[in-house]
Amino acid sequence: MGIAETYAEQMRAETRWFAAWEPDSPRKLGDFGPVPDGVFEMFGQLAPDEIKAMGVRESQSGSDTEIMINASRSLVTDAGAVAAAGGASGKALLKMEFSAKNGIAFAASNMTLLQVTDLKALGELLKRRRRAGDWNMDHAVVVQVNRAEKATIILSKESKAEIGFEVAGDVPINPALIANLNASTSVLNVRGVGVKIIGQGPLTPLFKLAYLQHRLFREPEIKYREAVAAGGSEAGEIVPLDDEHSLLVL
Repeated sequence: MGIAETYAEQMRAETRWFAAWEPDSPRKLGDFGPVPDGVFEMFGQLAPDEIKAMGVRESQSGSDTEIMINASRSLVTDAGAVAAAGGASGKALLKMEFSAKNGIAFAASNMTLLQVTDLKALGELLKRRRRAGDWNMDHAVVVQVNRAEKATIILSKESKAEIGFEVAGDVPINPALIANLNASTSVLNVRGVGVKIIGQGPLTPLFKLAYLQHRLFREPEIKYREAVAAGGSEAGEIVPLDDEHSLLVL
């Protein structure tokens, strides 16, 4: 399993959201495409009038999120240790250490949720497209997006990887601080780190998908979609459309 598939699987299991790959890839409501091995591949986007017809709502939650998978963080304030790492006097060292390959440190600040409000309208739209020969049943549509004002996402490529940041000595260590780190001024040392997205934004790192599906058949791809939901069909929402079709939201 490659880094993209591992990242997608771990984030899905932790959050029940799909994760953008690469993590700074932009995702928008109405994007569609296949999801091989849990990694969304952009194929196209619904037309602006189609997106308008299914309705869009934005919720300003302002929340911050932090996820550590096979990773930990600590604050070092000892002046000698900070100086040895290349930090300035009066500063502290924020250390992130990874205990395994493909470990994840994820922090996002000021999250905003954008979502489709009329899933039945989306389902009817996809049915019309399918009747016109313009829809692939293996494709999914982005129906919710978590947008972060700033985000820091770091993936290790080996165990015992680490990265250090210079921060103010009296600053509280929280998701907002990590999400707003500055790659050009705060990074002190890096070892064994693969992907480094530091203080970038706005980003859309997490999203949810909807599939048009047959209600009368148990297709292999549908079973796979339920497995991807990290818990089975109960982890997704099924929106009935008619006797033949429903919309599966994961």
